Amino acid sequence: MATRLVVVGLSHRSAPLELREKAALREEEIAPFTERLRALPGVSEALVLSTCNRVELYAAVERDDTAAALIDALCATRQLICDRSHFYSHHDRSALQHLLRVACSLDSLVVGEPQILGQVKQAYARAQAAAAIGPLLQRVFPRAFQIAKRVRSETELGKNSASVASVAVDLAAQIFGDLQGRHVLIVGAGKMAELSVRHLHHAGTSQLTVVNRTFERAEKLATRLSGAARPWSELDALLADVDIVITSTGAAAPVLGVARMKAVMRKRKGRWLLVVDIALPRDVEPAVSQLDNLYLYDMDALEHVVVQNRAGREHEAAAAEALVVEELDRFLAGERAQALGPTLAQLRERFHAVARTEVQRLAKRKSEAEQAELLAVAESIVNKLLHAPLMAAKRAAEAGEGEELEGALLKLFDLDAAIEADLAQLESGAQPRARKGARGD
Repeated sequence: MATRLVVVGLSHRSAPLELREKAALREEEIAPFTERLRALPGVSEALVLSTCNRVELYAAVERDDTAAALIDALCATRQLICDRSHFYSHHDRSALQHLLRVACSLDSLVVGEPQILGQVKQAYARAQAAAAIGPLLQRVFPRAFQIAKRVRSETELGKNSASVASVAVDLAAQIFGDLQGRHVLIVGAGKMAELSVRHLHHAGTSQLTVVNRTFERAEKLATRLSGAARPWSELDALLADVDIVITSTGAAAPVLGVARMKAVMRKRKGRWLLVVDIALPRDVEPAVSQLDNLYLYDMDALEHVVVQNRAGREHEAAAAEALVVEELDRFLAGERAQALGPTLAQLRERFHAVARTEVQRLAKRKSEAEQAELLAVAESIVNKLLHAPLMAAKRAAEAGEGEELEGALLKLFDLDAAIEADLAQLESGAQPRARKGARGD
């Protein structure tokens, strides 16, 4: 069976937040898990994409039942007990189209956000470093990157692009009306935290504090964008003082639990607090939302905000979708033509081998220059005779008729056997034997 592209996973479209955070893999877990995937029967290549909104496994496979095995491997690794209907799987064209839509940010929570392309590129680099990329993924992923670049340059999808971080800041602005004079606390100093700080800075936030377990990272981020850094030991005091908290630490367990936030809210003496949790796994225990005067938005809650603002981007998304389908068709046509390439190369070599043999037989007593001239003429004749049928064969392959055509060519010209026999006889100086179906007339 030929190698096929398959993708399985779950995302904000298919699974609730509590399942996505359990399935998410930390960066240090991805390399060993990739090796485990490659050890599965029928899997020759593998790539793991784990972001705040999706966990997906891409693989080059040789068995039809591999999708289920990939899902089983993820569930076993993350100890997931769940309804398998939350997982999706795609094969062949559908898998490639899904990859293109993901890379182009058409499947993102915030359609058009630019971060996902970088995340896919990082996943590809990690798989390369793990020696898990082979011929199939080496073709499809770089092509996906090219298409994503074309979508951003030829459509308006990326214009005024948003992100989960920007939506979190927009939400805070909607609630408070004006962020000037509001004290905002950023918990964490990773990529999402940095994006949040940048959006807050552009929104006019004048008092911004960053706290992180590693103080040096908090200080570096805060200094770069005119904020202040505080050590992790001051977190509770800061929570009691600020107006808005945006948290994205990447911690494996919640850092803002019910007990901690109860103590914080007692110190606030009735002043209400907005907490926006954009981490996966979540930084804030869900039960915190039940506390008086505390308003908690997590990734699922942010999705409702995004849906309300999505209508204005539908036209740009439709243009990008059309471009993706166009590029998908072009890529698959090229793949089909490439698959027929070895057979066409055999056909060309078969004809040239016959031409070389006949020239050698007829020109034994001629000079080397005369032999070379005769051989050039013979090869020119072969090329001209083959040009039209080879072009027609490529067009037929691109149209999806390559498999039938390949079988016909192999049968008509006995290509597999003919090439080996003719080359062996040419090396010995003997004339190739005639074959039924291989005659030039």
